[in-house]
Amino acid sequence: MDNTTPRVTHVPPERATRPARAEVMDRASRRWLTLAGLTVVTFLLLLDDTAVAVAQPTIQRRLGLNLEGLQWVVNVYTLTIAAFILLAGQLADRFGRRRVYLTGLAVFTLSSLGAGLASSGALLIAMRAVQGFGAALVTPTALAIIADVFPRSQRATALGIWAGVSASALGLGPLVGAIINDSLGWRWIFLINTPVGVGVWLLARVVLREDHAPRPSLRLDAVGAVISGAGLLALVLGLTQANSAGWVSLRTVALFVGAGLCLALFIRHERLTAEPLLQLSLFKDRAFAGANIQILLATSVMCSLFFFLALYLQTVLNYSALEAGSGLLPLTVTIVVVGPFAGRLADRIGPRIPVSIGMLLLAGALLGLSDLRVDSSISSLVPWLTLAGLAIGMVTAPTTATAMGSTDTEGHGSAAVVFSTFQTTGLTLGIAIMGAILASFGPGAAFARTISDAHHQAFVRGFSTALTLNAVIALLAAIIALVMLRPTRRHSFGGQ
Repeated sequence: MDNTTPRVTHVPPERATRPARAEVMDRASRRWLTLAGLTVVTFLLLLDDTAVAVAQPTIQRRLGLNLEGLQWVVNVYTLTIAAFILLAGQLADRFGRRRVYLTGLAVFTLSSLGAGLASSGALLIAMRAVQGFGAALVTPTALAIIADVFPRSQRATALGIWAGVSASALGLGPLVGAIINDSLGWRWIFLINTPVGVGVWLLARVVLREDHAPRPSLRLDAVGAVISGAGLLALVLGLTQANSAGWVSLRTVALFVGAGLCLALFIRHERLTAEPLLQLSLFKDRAFAGANIQILLATSVMCSLFFFLALYLQTVLNYSALEAGSGLLPLTVTIVVVGPFAGRLADRIGPRIPVSIGMLLLAGALLGLSDLRVDSSISSLVPWLTLAGLAIGMVTAPTTATAMGSTDTEGHGSAAVVFSTFQTTGLTLGIAIMGAILASFGPGAAFARTISDAHHQAFVRGFSTALTLNAVIALLAAIIALVMLRPTRRHSFGGQ
């Protein structure tokens, strides 16, 4: 008998679900590989900021830089990031986040090679500026990609890991920089970025997908970028030159007035232009505005603490660069450990309590550290450093998740740009303000590279005053968190 009826083969349910399970596992693996690659790159970007600090004496000797040139080796990097980060957000919207991220990583990697091979101070400063441009392309796109690829249930943990590792990079910089400087030479602080950058770039090409449709017709707001960059430059120049020129000198006043005018012009321009760099409407969300204020204040305090504490340990207490970097480990390790847990805790109870408590603890740690003396020891600072690490870990992850969770998926790019801008601006201003306070205590206090006891005393007095001021800022931030970081019905914490 001719049986033409097709034979139906029974497939067990567990076997039928295997492809679906494999696909889910593949997506999960891709997410965590994406996070690993983005976190490594962000770590490198921030590490470059503080790792260079411990190599400054060597760079000064080898390239013949004066004090002003040496400061620009550090400042031009963060200043360039802050100046171009808003424009980077528009570039990501126009050309796609994946393409802009890969381009920024390539620029950073190649300019790191150029910085490591620089034969003069001017070339090194120029390469540092190009590094900053590459970092500006990478920073907001990395944050937006993380928010895109992780579902709400995992987003707070992922952002907590990213924020914790990012914050720890600033503290580990002196240690890593000291190890590289002592074993390989100062050039390798930059050259080491090249093989790592190439490896992560190749990984990113494989695992990154373009989940956000590009907008080729988007018009770039070049005018807004110029105004914002000019305003930030004027503000930083005013802070760094105020003590030498005089706080009420014509040049200083002109710089501060120019910065204020640029801010007013920028806000007016952004309200009128059809395609603004900065989505001012985002600040109507109280939680979003509060999170950005928090990261601005927290980063300002945190970065100035990392940078000048390493300087204090080396120049006043006469520890080696390696010993100074090791002394900061209680601070950095605690940040890394606490960050992911703080993100998950804030996802359950909201960001207000963790951030408020964190800023209060940070204020206490800063007041404890302000009691430092010219004959202090690292061991006497460890309890306060550990407390500061706990506090910073409690703050960075919830504020990051709050800012990114205040918009839907389409708004992740804009939210990431704003958050990254406030974070980088806090980093730039924190170092500039702390340096201005130290410089006001006399010549040599801001960069105490001499062995003069008078200079060391001036440094300690200035540093203690700056830490006390930062403690007041942390208390103010705690109050702001209580008022502004309350969940709204419109957006649940962690986003959609």
